[in-house]
Amino acid sequence: MKKSTRIYCPKCHYPLSTCVCAHVTELDCPVKITILQDSSEVGHAKNTVRLLQLAIPSTQVIIVDNETVLPDALLNNSVIVYPCESAIPVESWKKSTELLRQSTDATTSFREHSFKQIILLDGSWRKTHKIWMQHPQLHTIPALTFAQAEATRYRIRKANKPNSMSTLEACAYTLAQLYGIDCRSLEELQAAMQQHWERFAYTDK
Repeated sequence: MKKSTRIYCPKCHYPLSTCVCAHVTELDCPVKITILQDSSEVGHAKNTVRLLQLAIPSTQVIIVDNETVLPDALLNNSVIVYPCESAIPVESWKKSTELLRQSTDATTSFREHSFKQIILLDGSWRKTHKIWMQHPQLHTIPALTFAQAEATRYRIRKANKPNSMSTLEACAYTLAQLYGIDCRSLEELQAAMQQHWERFAYTDK
C-alpha cells in the first residue's frame, strides 16, 4: 500500500493544498456553542465543525455514540437547534420571549431569555434524529427551528432533505437571528473550504 505523502497544516489540519487559515476570521461569540457530533463524523474531510472551531475557538464538541451518556449539567441554561414539534422558529424568538416573559407557566429559560449555551447536532438527518431519540433529556430544554432560512450553499456533501444545512450554516443563521451578528466571515470560510475541495480533491492525492 502506498503511504500518503500529504503534508498537513498544523493549525487547520487540512492538507496544505486546501489550507483555509488565510480565510479564518475569529468571531466574537456572546454565547457558548456546543456540538453533539455523531461519531461517524469524526475526521470527515467535508465536515464543517472543524471550520467552526477555527472561527469560534471556544466551540465545544462532544462525540456521541451508542455508549455516550450526556451529563445533566450540559443542559443548564441551554437551547437546542432541532426541528421538533415544540420548537419555536428562531426568526420569531424575540417576539415569543416577550410574550412568554409575561406568562406565569413559561419555562425560566424562555421567560428570562437567560440561556448561555446553544446546542447543535452534527451528522446526517438520520444520525441527528438518532441522537435526539437516544437522549430524551434533550427534549426538556427549549428548542429552536428555522422557518425562513435560505437554501444551503454547501454543495460538496449530498443533502438528505431539501432544507438541509451544514452545521456551520445552522450555527451562523442562529447567531444572526438571535444576536444580530454579522456571520459573513463564517459563510466565506465555508465557501473557501468548498472551493479548495472542488479544485484539489481529485488532483492532490
